[in-house]
Amino acid sequence: MKQPSNITTMARKIWKEPLHTELSKKYIDVSLYRELKNNIPDSAIALEEVFPMSELEEIWENFKPYLEPHKIFPLIGTLGETVICIGYGKENREKIYYFDFDFGKIPLNNDNLDDFIEKLKTK
Repeated sequence: MKQPSNITTMARKIWKEPLHTELSKKYIDVSLYRELKNNIPDSAIALEEVFPMSELEEIWENFKPYLEPHKIFPLIGTLGETVICIGYGKENREKIYYFDFDFGKIPLNNDNLDDFIEKLKTK
């Protein structure tokens, strides 16, 4: 099955410059997200790469068994094979999530992509 069709529309801004390049120089301040802070031991999560739009189908196939039940799609890779995802289901459309194979799906408050980007810190 193909990736959910509206992902590139919902997240199109992350592939535009200069934001695309800047995102890999940013990190998440864990203290800004109560549920994240309560579930992971880290104080910061470094963003490593925005997944290329041309590779989304392949990335989806790799993560699909783990993420499809939650109706979230991986957009940004972080250290340690964790990912930042965007929701595509009725209940969580456009909300941002952290997904870790050890800790599972963690909502980043009720942030949408704009809220999430605004809260990022520079390395």
